Amino acid sequence: MSKSILVMWLLIVALGYAAAMYFMAGNLQASKLQAETEHRARLDPTADERGRTGMDNGVLESIQLVDQISVEVGIYVDRIPKLSMPDTNWTVDFYLWFRWWDEGIHPGKDFQVIDGEIVTKEVKAEFELDGTRYALYRVVASVSKFFNVSRFPRDDHLLALRIENARHPIGEMIFIPDVAGSAVSSRVQIPGYEIYDSAIVQKPHSYKTTRGDPRLADDRKATYSQLVYGISIKEPGWALYIKMFLGTFASVAICLLSFLIGSTQTGPRFSVSIGAFFAAVASNYLVSQLIPKSGTVGLTDFVTGTSLVTIFLVILTSTMSLKLLESSADARLQRSFDLSALAVFLTGYVTLNVVIAQAASI
Repeated sequence: MSKSILVMWLLIVALGYAAAMYFMAGNLQASKLQAETEHRARLDPTADERGRTGMDNGVLESIQLVDQISVEVGIYVDRIPKLSMPDTNWTVDFYLWFRWWDEGIHPGKDFQVIDGEIVTKEVKAEFELDGTRYALYRVVASVSKFFNVSRFPRDDHLLALRIENARHPIGEMIFIPDVAGSAVSSRVQIPGYEIYDSAIVQKPHSYKTTRGDPRLADDRKATYSQLVYGISIKEPGWALYIKMFLGTFASVAICLLSFLIGSTQTGPRFSVSIGAFFAAVASNYLVSQLIPKSGTVGLTDFVTGTSLVTIFLVILTSTMSLKLLESSADARLQRSFDLSALAVFLTGYVTLNVVIAQAASI
């Protein structure tokens, strides 16, 4: 085996790491930008959200109706006792209040949590004072959410709590967010995440059907005023990332140490690499249990995939090193090749993982 072939092989490995870095970092960066766009649209009263029914032309006209009833609504989140990515849901314990001035309605009796189920609903206060009607509820709800895990465990999410009144369409009643009163309790803690922002808005929510409402024309959509309280969460640091992939990184590091074992010691050299490969497979299995099944390829797949490929290429390179010693009987050349391979693999693997982790982080 000639020296030029070995140099070319190491160059191919280096270029392979560079190409993988460009593709993976670009993919994760695009996923992060898409998530940011979707989160902004969800809390923008005028923006249509991707995958949700857009408003028809009659909605904006109905919002301007002079006989429309305004209801002030606020939310105070007291607890988030559960957030489960594998189960695609989260549970929230919150206070919800209504203030209104029209005696013909009672918005608290007919509200619902969109994409969720009310587990308990308790009236905490209800009275009228100087013409202002007030109702306060304590609600526990289980909310369904598809978590985009393409950047896990360097991800961020928007937990959206949506409140809607099923009885009165937006032409009859509209929610006015109580921005000053709405908040998240400082006691709220979510394991593995930190809350870094929250916002409350009112958005028209249209359905693809009239729901059989005889007041709507066939070409119109049933549209309701929806209160959206968004809670932004993110991974607070690198602790979870390191814990998840520590076994994988250790397997690759042990495998790379095989380059320091002479090629004449074929048993120890290959057994170390093969053992590292199966350790990385086991670590990959444990990591996969932390996230829901998804058809997307993300950060965890990139880290585990490149680790397994790296170990395989190290074994292949060790085989080439053995063939070099057999063909040339030049131990110094073989040693130089091993050290050069160690430098290429170590630099490429570490740089790749640092870059893609940074690309996924907010």
